Amino acid sequence: MVTLVFVAAMAVSNPVGAVDSSTITLDQAFESALTHSEEIAQRGETYEQLMAENDQVWSAVKPHIQLTATHFWQDTPGPNVNFPLPANQDTVTINGHQAIFGGLRDFLAVRAVRSQGESARLAMTRAKQLLYQDVAQAYLDLLRARRAIAIHDEQFRLTQSRVQELVNFVDLGRSRRSEVLAVQSQHAQDEADLAAARGDERIRQATLKFLTGSEQNLNPVDVDGPPATNPLADYEGRARQRPDVEAARKDLEYAQTFVTMESRRYWPTVGLDGEYYLRRPQNFSKDVHWDAALTAVLPLYSGGLIAGQVRAAKAQRGYREQALSLASRRALLEVRQAYDDLASDLAVVSALRNAVTLAQSNATAQSADYRHGLVTNIDVLTSLTTVQNTKLRLDQAQLQAYDDFIRLEVAAGGPGSVK
Repeated sequence: MVTLVFVAAMAVSNPVGAVDSSTITLDQAFESALTHSEEIAQRGETYEQLMAENDQVWSAVKPHIQLTATHFWQDTPGPNVNFPLPANQDTVTINGHQAIFGGLRDFLAVRAVRSQGESARLAMTRAKQLLYQDVAQAYLDLLRARRAIAIHDEQFRLTQSRVQELVNFVDLGRSRRSEVLAVQSQHAQDEADLAAARGDERIRQATLKFLTGSEQNLNPVDVDGPPATNPLADYEGRARQRPDVEAARKDLEYAQTFVTMESRRYWPTVGLDGEYYLRRPQNFSKDVHWDAALTAVLPLYSGGLIAGQVRAAKAQRGYREQALSLASRRALLEVRQAYDDLASDLAVVSALRNAVTLAQSNATAQSADYRHGLVTNIDVLTSLTTVQNTKLRLDQAQLQAYDDFIRLEVAAGGPGSVK
Protein backbone atom coordinates (compact mmCIF):
# COMPACT_ATOMS: atom_id res chain seq x y z
CA MET A 1 0.00 0.00 0.00
CA VAL A 2 2.86 2.38 0.87
CA THR A 3 4.51 1.62 -2.49
CA LEU A 4 1.29 2.44 -4.36
CA VAL A 5 0.97 5.75 -2.52
CA PHE A 6 4.61 6.56 -3.29
CA VAL A 7 4.20 5.70 -6.97
CA ALA A 8 1.00 7.75 -7.17
CA ALA A 9 2.78 10.71 -5.60
CA MET A 10 5.54 10.43 -8.18
CA ALA A 11 2.96 10.38 -10.94
CA VAL A 12 1.29 13.56 -9.72
CA SER A 13 4.57 15.39 -9.29
CA ASN A 14 5.92 14.26 -12.68
CA PRO A 15 3.23 14.62 -15.33
CA VAL A 16 3.88 13.51 -18.88
CA GLY A 17 5.96 16.07 -20.68
CA ALA A 18 7.49 17.54 -17.50
CA VAL A 19 10.86 15.98 -18.34
CA ASP A 20 12.43 14.66 -21.49
CA SER A 21 11.30 11.27 -22.73
CA SER A 22 13.76 8.40 -23.12
CA THR A 23 13.11 5.50 -25.49
CA ILE A 24 13.70 2.16 -23.79
CA THR A 25 13.35 -1.53 -24.64
CA LEU A 26 12.22 -4.24 -22.23
CA ASP A 27 15.75 -5.66 -21.95
CA GLN A 28 17.16 -2.20 -21.23
CA ALA A 29 14.51 -1.62 -18.58
CA PHE A 30 15.43 -4.91 -16.92
CA GLU A 31 19.17 -4.17 -16.96
CA SER A 32 18.50 -0.81 -15.34
CA ALA A 33 16.21 -2.41 -12.75
CA LEU A 34 18.94 -4.90 -11.83
CA THR A 35 21.28 -2.08 -10.86
CA HIS A 36 18.62 -0.37 -8.74
CA SER A 37 17.07 -3.39 -6.99
CA GLU A 38 17.84 -3.46 -3.28
CA GLU A 39 16.48 -7.00 -3.01
CA ILE A 40 18.95 -8.33 -5.59
CA ALA A 41 21.77 -6.48 -3.82
CA GLN A 42 20.74 -8.00 -0.47
CA ARG A 43 20.69 -11.49 -1.94
CA GLY A 44 24.14 -10.90 -3.38
CA GLU A 45 25.42 -9.91 0.06
CA THR A 46 23.83 -13.07 1.52
CA TYR A 47 25.76 -15.16 -1.00
CA GLU A 48 29.01 -13.36 -0.17
CA GLN A 49 28.37 -13.92 3.53
CA LEU A 50 27.96 -17.67 2.99
CA MET A 51 31.15 -17.79 0.93
CA ALA A 52 32.94 -16.06 3.80
CA GLU A 53 31.50 -18.68 6.19
CA ASN A 54 32.90 -21.36 3.87
CA ASP A 55 36.37 -19.91 4.40
CA GLN A 56 35.79 -19.89 8.15
CA VAL A 57 34.74 -23.55 8.16
CA TRP A 58 37.81 -24.51 6.17
CA SER A 59 39.93 -22.92 8.89
CA ALA A 60 38.91 -25.74 11.27
CA VAL A 61 40.68 -28.24 8.98
CA LYS A 62 43.87 -26.22 8.63
CA PRO A 63 46.56 -25.83 11.32
CA HIS A 64 46.40 -22.89 13.72
CA ILE A 65 49.68 -21.16 14.66
CA GLN A 66 50.10 -18.21 16.99
CA LEU A 67 52.80 -16.32 18.84
CA THR A 68 52.26 -15.84 22.57
CA ALA A 69 54.30 -13.61 24.88
CA THR A 70 53.83 -13.53 28.67
CA HIS A 71 55.40 -11.45 31.43
CA PHE A 72 54.75 -12.99 34.85
CA TRP A 73 55.06 -11.26 38.28
CA GLN A 74 54.99 -12.98 41.65
CA ASP A 75 55.76 -12.24 45.23
CA THR A 76 58.87 -13.70 46.87
CA PRO A 77 58.87 -15.36 50.29
CA GLY A 78 61.67 -13.15 51.63
CA PRO A 79 65.45 -13.17 51.86
CA ASN A 80 65.65 -16.00 54.42
CA VAL A 81 63.85 -18.55 52.18
CA ASN A 82 65.57 -20.40 49.37
CA PHE A 83 63.28 -19.61 46.39
CA PRO A 84 64.75 -20.87 43.06
CA LEU A 85 62.29 -19.08 40.76
CA PRO A 86 62.81 -15.43 39.78
CA ALA A 87 60.13 -12.97 40.77
CA ASN A 88 59.63 -11.80 37.18
CA GLN A 89 59.44 -14.32 34.34
CA ASP A 90 59.21 -13.84 30.56
CA THR A 91 57.91 -16.47 28.19
CA VAL A 92 57.67 -16.25 24.37
CA THR A 93 56.11 -19.24 22.63
CA ILE A 94 55.00 -20.33 19.18
CA ASN A 95 51.85 -22.44 19.68
CA GLY A 96 50.44 -24.79 17.08
CA HIS A 97 47.30 -26.92 16.88
CA GLN A 98 46.27 -29.38 14.21
CA ALA A 99 42.98 -31.29 14.29
CA ILE A 100 43.77 -34.84 13.18
CA PHE A 101 40.40 -36.58 13.38
CA GLY A 102 36.95 -35.34 14.35
CA GLY A 103 34.67 -37.84 12.70
CA LEU A 104 35.25 -35.90 9.45
CA ARG A 105 32.73 -33.35 10.74
CA ASP A 106 34.88 -30.47 9.51
CA PHE A 107 34.81 -31.73 5.93
CA LEU A 108 31.08 -32.33 6.19
CA ALA A 109 30.65 -28.76 7.44
CA VAL A 110 32.50 -27.49 4.37
CA ARG A 111 30.16 -29.48 2.14
CA ALA A 112 27.12 -28.20 4.04
CA VAL A 113 28.15 -24.55 3.71
CA ARG A 114 28.80 -25.04 0.01
CA SER A 115 25.26 -26.38 -0.37
CA GLN A 116 23.96 -23.32 1.44
CA GLY A 117 26.03 -21.05 -0.79
CA GLU A 118 24.75 -22.73 -3.94
CA SER A 119 21.20 -22.41 -2.61
CA ALA A 120 21.74 -18.68 -2.04
CA ARG A 121 23.15 -18.28 -5.56
CA LEU A 122 20.15 -20.06 -7.06
CA ALA A 123 17.77 -17.98 -4.94
CA MET A 124 19.43 -14.83 -6.30
CA THR A 125 18.99 -16.13 -9.86
CA ARG A 126 15.30 -16.78 -9.19
CA ALA A 127 14.92 -13.31 -7.69
CA LYS A 128 16.32 -11.84 -10.91
CA GLN A 129 13.80 -13.83 -12.94
CA LEU A 130 10.93 -12.60 -10.81
CA LEU A 131 12.28 -9.06 -11.12
CA TYR A 132 12.22 -9.50 -14.90
CA GLN A 133 8.56 -10.48 -14.64
CA ASP A 134 7.79 -7.40 -12.52
CA VAL A 135 9.62 -5.11 -14.93
CA ALA A 136 7.87 -6.70 -17.91
CA GLN A 137 4.51 -6.21 -16.21
CA ALA A 138 5.26 -2.52 -15.57
CA TYR A 139 6.63 -2.11 -19.10
CA LEU A 140 3.54 -3.67 -20.70
CA ASP A 141 1.23 -1.69 -18.42
CA LEU A 142 2.85 1.53 -19.63
CA LEU A 143 2.65 0.37 -23.22
CA ARG A 144 -1.02 -0.57 -22.72
CA ALA A 145 -1.73 2.88 -21.24
CA ARG A 146 -0.07 4.61 -24.19
CA ARG A 147 -2.02 2.52 -26.67
CA ALA A 148 -5.21 3.33 -24.80
CA ILE A 149 -4.42 7.03 -25.09
CA ALA A 150 -4.03 6.65 -28.86
CA ILE A 151 -7.36 4.80 -29.17
CA HIS A 152 -9.24 7.29 -26.96
CA ASP A 153 -7.66 10.20 -28.82
CA GLU A 154 -8.80 8.71 -32.13
CA GLN A 155 -12.32 8.29 -30.77
CA PHE A 156 -12.25 11.84 -29.40
CA ARG A 157 -11.33 13.21 -32.82
CA LEU A 158 -14.00 11.11 -34.54
CA THR A 159 -16.81 12.35 -32.32
CA GLN A 160 -15.43 15.90 -32.60
CA SER A 161 -15.65 15.60 -36.36
CA ARG A 162 -19.10 14.05 -35.97
CA VAL A 163 -20.27 17.05 -33.92
CA GLN A 164 -19.16 19.47 -36.62
CA GLU A 165 -20.81 17.40 -39.32
CA LEU A 166 -24.15 17.31 -37.48
CA VAL A 167 -24.01 21.06 -36.78
CA ASN A 168 -23.73 21.58 -40.50
CA PHE A 169 -26.64 19.19 -41.07
CA VAL A 170 -28.77 21.15 -38.57
CA ASP A 171 -28.08 24.32 -40.50
CA LEU A 172 -29.19 22.52 -43.63
CA GLY A 173 -32.29 21.13 -41.88
CA ARG A 174 -31.12 17.51 -42.25
CA SER A 175 -30.53 16.85 -38.52
CA ARG A 176 -32.31 17.63 -35.29
CA ARG A 177 -30.84 19.63 -32.44
CA SER A 178 -31.24 16.62 -30.14
CA GLU A 179 -28.93 14.59 -32.38
CA VAL A 180 -26.22 17.21 -32.02
CA LEU A 181 -26.63 17.16 -28.23
CA ALA A 182 -26.36 13.38 -28.20
CA VAL A 183 -23.07 13.50 -30.12
CA GLN A 184 -21.79 16.34 -27.95
CA SER A 185 -22.58 14.26 -24.87
CA GLN A 186 -20.63 11.32 -26.31
CA HIS A 187 -17.79 13.69 -27.22
CA ALA A 188 -17.62 14.93 -23.62
CA GLN A 189 -17.48 11.32 -22.39
CA ASP A 190 -14.69 10.59 -24.87
CA GLU A 191 -12.81 13.59 -23.54
CA ALA A 192 -13.19 12.26 -20.00
CA ASP A 193 -11.99 8.81 -21.10
CA LEU A 194 -8.96 10.41 -22.75
CA ALA A 195 -8.13 12.35 -19.59
CA ALA A 196 -8.46 9.17 -17.50
CA ALA A 197 -6.17 7.31 -19.91
CA ARG A 198 -3.56 10.04 -19.61
CA GLY A 199 -3.78 9.89 -15.82
CA ASP A 200 -3.34 6.12 -15.91
CA GLU A 201 -0.30 6.58 -18.15
CA ARG A 202 1.30 8.83 -15.54
CA ILE A 203 0.78 6.18 -12.86
CA ARG A 204 2.27 3.46 -15.09
CA GLN A 205 5.10 5.79 -16.02
CA ALA A 206 5.97 6.35 -12.37
CA THR A 207 5.95 2.62 -11.64
CA LEU A 208 8.43 1.80 -14.40
CA LYS A 209 10.60 4.77 -13.47
CA PHE A 210 10.64 3.56 -9.86
CA LEU A 211 11.82 0.08 -10.92
CA THR A 212 14.46 1.34 -13.33
CA GLY A 213 15.62 4.31 -11.29
CA SER A 214 15.05 6.63 -14.24
CA GLU A 215 14.56 10.36 -13.77
CA GLN A 216 13.15 10.76 -17.27
CA ASN A 217 9.79 9.78 -18.62
CA LEU A 218 10.14 6.50 -20.48
CA ASN A 219 8.95 5.75 -23.99
CA PRO A 220 8.62 1.95 -24.27
CA VAL A 221 9.34 0.40 -27.64
CA ASP A 222 6.29 -1.46 -28.97
CA VAL A 223 6.36 -5.25 -28.85
CA ASP A 224 5.15 -7.78 -31.34
CA GLY A 225 2.93 -10.71 -30.48
CA PRO A 226 4.40 -13.46 -28.29
CA PRO A 227 6.66 -16.01 -30.02
CA ALA A 228 5.39 -19.49 -30.79
CA THR A 229 5.30 -21.77 -27.78
CA ASN A 230 6.72 -25.24 -27.33
CA PRO A 231 4.72 -28.22 -26.11
CA LEU A 232 3.66 -28.08 -22.47
CA ALA A 233 5.94 -31.00 -21.58
CA ASP A 234 9.01 -28.91 -22.50
CA TYR A 235 8.06 -26.19 -20.04
CA GLU A 236 7.23 -28.73 -17.34
CA GLY A 237 10.66 -30.31 -17.76
CA ARG A 238 12.35 -26.94 -17.39
CA ALA A 239 10.21 -26.06 -14.37
CA ARG A 240 11.45 -29.13 -12.49
CA GLN A 241 14.96 -27.68 -12.74
CA ARG A 242 14.22 -24.00 -12.23
CA PRO A 243 16.44 -22.13 -9.73
CA ASP A 244 14.10 -22.07 -6.73
CA VAL A 245 13.44 -25.81 -7.07
CA GLU A 246 17.18 -26.45 -7.32
CA ALA A 247 17.71 -24.18 -4.31
CA ALA A 248 15.24 -26.30 -2.33
CA ARG A 249 17.16 -29.38 -3.47
CA LYS A 250 20.42 -27.84 -2.23
CA ASP A 251 18.74 -27.03 1.09
CA LEU A 252 17.79 -30.69 1.39
CA GLU A 253 21.37 -31.71 0.64
CA TYR A 254 22.51 -29.38 3.42
CA ALA A 255 19.97 -30.89 5.84
CA GLN A 256 21.07 -34.43 4.99
CA THR A 257 24.71 -33.50 5.53
CA PHE A 258 23.83 -31.83 8.82
CA VAL A 259 22.19 -35.03 10.08
CA THR A 260 25.44 -36.90 9.39
CA MET A 261 27.45 -34.16 11.11
CA GLU A 262 25.34 -34.29 14.25
CA SER A 263 25.43 -38.12 14.33
CA ARG A 264 29.22 -38.06 14.31
CA ARG A 265 29.35 -36.17 17.58
CA TYR A 266 29.47 -39.69 19.09
CA TRP A 267 32.80 -40.30 17.33
CA PRO A 268 36.16 -39.62 19.01
CA THR A 269 38.24 -36.55 18.23
CA VAL A 270 42.03 -36.44 18.01
CA GLY A 271 44.20 -33.34 18.00
CA LEU A 272 47.88 -32.47 18.10
CA ASP A 273 49.17 -29.45 20.05
CA GLY A 274 52.74 -28.25 20.13
CA GLU A 275 54.79 -25.33 21.50
CA TYR A 276 58.21 -23.98 20.63
CA TYR A 277 59.73 -21.67 23.25
CA LEU A 278 61.67 -18.69 22.02
CA ARG A 279 62.17 -17.49 25.60
CA ARG A 280 61.59 -19.25 28.94
CA PRO A 281 62.07 -18.34 32.59
CA GLN A 282 65.58 -18.85 33.93
CA ASN A 283 64.83 -22.02 35.88
CA PHE A 284 65.13 -25.77 35.49
CA SER A 285 63.11 -25.69 32.22
CA LYS A 286 65.19 -23.00 30.51
CA ASP A 287 66.91 -25.52 28.21
CA VAL A 288 63.63 -27.26 27.17
CA HIS A 289 62.79 -25.67 23.81
CA TRP A 290 59.64 -27.51 22.74
CA ASP A 291 56.87 -29.85 23.81
CA ALA A 292 53.91 -31.56 22.11
CA ALA A 293 50.73 -33.35 23.16
CA LEU A 294 48.44 -35.76 21.33
CA THR A 295 44.91 -35.64 22.75
CA ALA A 296 42.00 -37.99 22.08
CA VAL A 297 38.48 -37.47 23.43
CA LEU A 298 35.62 -39.98 23.30
CA PRO A 299 32.22 -38.69 24.50
CA LEU A 300 30.65 -41.22 26.85
CA TYR A 301 27.61 -39.39 28.19
CA SER A 302 26.22 -35.93 27.38
CA GLY A 303 22.91 -35.98 29.20
CA GLY A 304 21.01 -36.58 25.95
CA LEU A 305 22.42 -33.47 24.26
CA ILE A 306 23.81 -35.24 21.20
CA ALA A 307 20.67 -37.38 20.77
CA GLY A 308 18.54 -34.23 20.87
CA GLN A 309 20.76 -32.53 18.30
CA VAL A 310 20.44 -35.53 15.97
CA ARG A 311 16.63 -35.57 16.29
CA ALA A 312 16.46 -31.84 15.54
CA ALA A 313 18.63 -32.32 12.46
CA LYS A 314 16.40 -35.14 11.22
CA ALA A 315 13.29 -33.00 11.74
CA GLN A 316 14.93 -30.23 9.72
CA ARG A 317 15.68 -32.74 6.97
CA GLY A 318 12.02 -33.79 6.89
CA TYR A 319 10.99 -30.15 6.62
CA ARG A 320 13.36 -29.63 3.67
CA GLU A 321 11.98 -32.71 1.94
CA GLN A 322 8.48 -31.25 2.10
CA ALA A 323 9.76 -27.85 0.98
CA LEU A 324 11.33 -29.44 -2.11
CA SER A 325 8.10 -31.29 -2.93
CA LEU A 326 6.08 -28.09 -2.55
CA ALA A 327 8.49 -26.05 -4.71
CA SER A 328 8.39 -28.65 -7.47
CA ARG A 329 4.60 -28.98 -7.48
CA ARG A 330 4.12 -25.20 -7.35
CA ALA A 331 6.47 -24.76 -10.32
CA LEU A 332 4.44 -27.23 -12.38
CA LEU A 333 1.18 -25.53 -11.38
CA GLU A 334 2.48 -22.10 -12.41
CA VAL A 335 3.63 -23.45 -15.78
CA ARG A 336 0.30 -25.11 -16.51
CA GLN A 337 -1.69 -22.03 -15.50
CA ALA A 338 0.43 -19.69 -17.62
CA TYR A 339 0.30 -22.10 -20.57
CA ASP A 340 -3.51 -22.33 -20.44
CA ASP A 341 -3.86 -18.55 -20.00
CA LEU A 342 -1.65 -17.93 -23.03
CA ALA A 343 -3.61 -20.35 -25.19
CA SER A 344 -6.87 -18.72 -24.13
CA ASP A 345 -5.58 -15.20 -24.79
CA LEU A 346 -4.30 -16.11 -28.25
CA ALA A 347 -7.74 -17.43 -29.13
CA VAL A 348 -9.30 -14.20 -27.86
CA VAL A 349 -6.84 -12.11 -29.91
CA SER A 350 -7.73 -14.00 -33.07
CA ALA A 351 -11.47 -13.48 -32.52
CA LEU A 352 -11.08 -9.79 -31.60
CA ARG A 353 -9.04 -9.03 -34.72
CA ASN A 354 -11.95 -10.22 -36.79
CA ALA A 355 -14.34 -8.28 -34.55
CA VAL A 356 -12.39 -5.03 -35.06
CA THR A 357 -12.51 -5.44 -38.83
CA LEU A 358 -16.23 -6.04 -38.75
CA ALA A 359 -16.85 -3.17 -36.30
CA GLN A 360 -14.93 -0.71 -38.48
CA SER A 361 -16.83 -1.81 -41.56
CA ASN A 362 -20.11 -1.45 -39.70
CA ALA A 363 -19.20 2.06 -38.47
CA THR A 364 -18.35 3.15 -42.02
CA ALA A 365 -21.63 1.71 -43.33
CA GLN A 366 -23.65 3.33 -40.52
CA SER A 367 -22.15 6.74 -41.27
CA ALA A 368 -22.98 6.37 -44.97
CA ASP A 369 -26.53 5.20 -44.21
CA TYR A 370 -27.06 8.16 -41.87
CA ARG A 371 -26.26 10.58 -44.65
CA HIS A 372 -29.01 8.93 -46.64
CA GLY A 373 -31.44 8.99 -43.73
CA LEU A 374 -31.54 5.20 -43.37
CA VAL A 375 -30.35 5.00 -39.71
CA THR A 376 -30.47 7.25 -36.67
CA ASN A 377 -27.66 9.15 -35.04
CA ILE A 378 -27.81 6.72 -32.11
CA ASP A 379 -26.95 3.88 -34.48
CA VAL A 380 -23.88 5.76 -35.66
CA LEU A 381 -22.77 6.59 -32.13
CA THR A 382 -23.24 2.97 -31.10
CA SER A 383 -21.14 1.73 -34.02
CA LEU A 384 -18.34 4.21 -33.22
CA THR A 385 -18.34 3.21 -29.54
CA THR A 386 -18.25 -0.46 -30.53
CA VAL A 387 -15.13 0.18 -32.63
CA GLN A 388 -13.43 1.91 -29.72
CA ASN A 389 -14.31 -0.75 -27.17
CA THR A 390 -13.33 -3.58 -29.49
CA LYS A 391 -9.97 -1.96 -30.24
CA LEU A 392 -9.33 -1.53 -26.53
CA ARG A 393 -10.20 -5.17 -25.86
CA LEU A 394 -7.94 -6.31 -28.70
CA ASP A 395 -5.09 -4.18 -27.44
CA GLN A 396 -5.50 -5.50 -23.91
CA ALA A 397 -5.72 -9.09 -25.13
CA GLN A 398 -2.57 -8.73 -27.25
CA LEU A 399 -0.51 -7.33 -24.40
CA GLN A 400 -2.02 -9.83 -21.97
CA ALA A 401 -0.92 -12.63 -24.28
CA TYR A 402 2.59 -11.21 -24.30
CA ASP A 403 2.51 -10.92 -20.52
CA ASP A 404 1.32 -14.53 -20.21
CA PHE A 405 4.18 -15.64 -22.44
CA ILE A 406 6.64 -13.96 -20.08
CA ARG A 407 4.86 -15.56 -17.12
CA LEU A 408 5.23 -18.93 -18.83
CA GLU A 409 8.95 -18.37 -19.43
CA VAL A 410 9.54 -17.26 -15.84
CA ALA A 411 7.45 -20.14 -14.49
CA ALA A 412 9.65 -22.52 -16.50
CA GLY A 413 12.83 -21.01 -15.03
CA GLY A 414 13.59 -18.35 -17.63
CA PRO A 415 14.04 -16.29 -19.58
CA GLY A 416 17.40 -17.74 -20.52
CA SER A 417 19.11 -14.35 -20.56
CA VAL A 418 18.53 -13.93 -16.80
CA LYS A 419 21.44 -15.50 -14.95
